[in-house]
Amino acid sequence: MFKLIGRRLTVALLLFALSACAASCGGGNSAGSPGLSATPEKRPELDLETVKRAINGAWIEDVPAADGQGKPANWRFAYNEPKDIEIVEQKIEGDAATVVVNMKTRSHPRDRRQMSLEGQLRLHMRLETEVFIREWDVVEVENISFKYTMLQPPPSPGPEGSASPAASPSASPSASPTKRDAKG
Repeated sequence: MFKLIGRRLTVALLLFALSACAASCGGGNSAGSPGLSATPEKRPELDLETVKRAINGAWIEDVPAADGQGKPANWRFAYNEPKDIEIVEQKIEGDAATVVVNMKTRSHPRDRRQMSLEGQLRLHMRLETEVFIREWDVVEVENISFKYTMLQPPPSPGPEGSASPAASPSASPSASPTKRDAKG
């Protein structure tokens, strides 16, 4: 019985110490209350690298085709796609920020649909707190002039089901017209 009371007391003291630590570190503050959000020197920097990281996973809907012919497309920014970003304008108000960027990106070379996208976007960002880490996250992406262009699709598979170099006689020294003719 004393062992059980001792464990409960230890857990209670540990929880009390953690909550006291979180309160002194500024944890648990809402965006409107004073604390960590009110001091810019304790806010993580909102620079180019932060924007490149934060946009991963964000969505933009109804991106028009650059030629005006295709249907609007939805786009999710992926970690593995190349991104060229330039910050044009930035406005920070407490734990919220609006960042206007010029961006060029394209689908990963192994993706089924090959697209190139470029133009200007307005990123609505919010400073999020998880345990002891505070970082900027994109909560909404607004299209200013972002458009897509469809690129050439990857080469289609050869008649044997793969685009292997052996499909052409000059690609491999061992491939000769007589051996191929004997198979067919």
